[in-house]
Amino acid sequence: MPHPRELLIRHPESPILTWQDCPIPVNAVYNPGAARVGERYLLLPRVEDTRRDNRLHCAWSDDGVHFTLEPNPAPIPLPEEDRPFEYHQYDARITPLEGEFFIAYCAQGFDETHRIALARTGDFVTFERVGFITEPYCRNCALFPERIGGMYARIDRMMSGDLMRNFVTLSPDLIHWGQSRPLDLAPQTWMRNKWGVGPPPIRTERGWLMIFHGVWEAIDPVYRLGVALLDLEEPWRVIGQCPDFIMTPTTDFERIGEVNNCIFANGAIVEPDGSVKVYYGAADTCIGLATGSVEEMIEACLW
Repeated sequence: MPHPRELLIRHPESPILTWQDCPIPVNAVYNPGAARVGERYLLLPRVEDTRRDNRLHCAWSDDGVHFTLEPNPAPIPLPEEDRPFEYHQYDARITPLEGEFFIAYCAQGFDETHRIALARTGDFVTFERVGFITEPYCRNCALFPERIGGMYARIDRMMSGDLMRNFVTLSPDLIHWGQSRPLDLAPQTWMRNKWGVGPPPIRTERGWLMIFHGVWEAIDPVYRLGVALLDLEEPWRVIGQCPDFIMTPTTDFERIGEVNNCIFANGAIVEPDGSVKVYYGAADTCIGLATGSVEEMIEACLW
């Protein structure tokens, strides 16, 4: 059935977090992971300081709209031997799993070598680093919020090859990973250059709802958001996909910044009423908030 052109609606106060809101000098704040921690909302954005070095900082809110950023980076412990390979930390996806929160984030060396590291926390005060879980070069990764067939599962995307294909990869222990299977969406013009997982997949009775970003490059790249539905037992199988994007850059803060024409979401929180808050980086500069309906997105995948 027909659906609205954009299924995600911008919050009237967007952007909700900018460099001007930060308690320390920064160049930009964007691409946050998101979670509910008790009764509070938590964002874990990429904070780019005035040297353009990147760290993850916690930001807290009582209402999901007005956030206060902590001035110090999240204290994720880092072994000395790994420091050269984790000069930057960014683009976190937060997955509640088995009573804890797991944070898959991009770890990048000064030489541009990047891969995915994993950390865990129960309260976003103290953290444990699990370690690197992919080889170079991998940039986008999100864990599923429950085991599938007794195995932990993630969606990841390597950063080489014309298609930059995405895979579902399994693990018995969150350390050893393998049995990768390709996750192939139907190509659409608006996402024909590459696509990658956004927030961790959302479990519904009809499948795993996956919000993703897609890139089409005309003169310069344009990042938009789309949505697809994956099989609950075999999540590498796409069982539905909205052919249209569900959000595209239209506002000045999404069109003009460090990376123009860019909406990049890697954090979402589902509310008890079935609505979802999607927190997204805008133009690699600030953070926006959009809301939508889980049910409407499922229907858009299956129409």
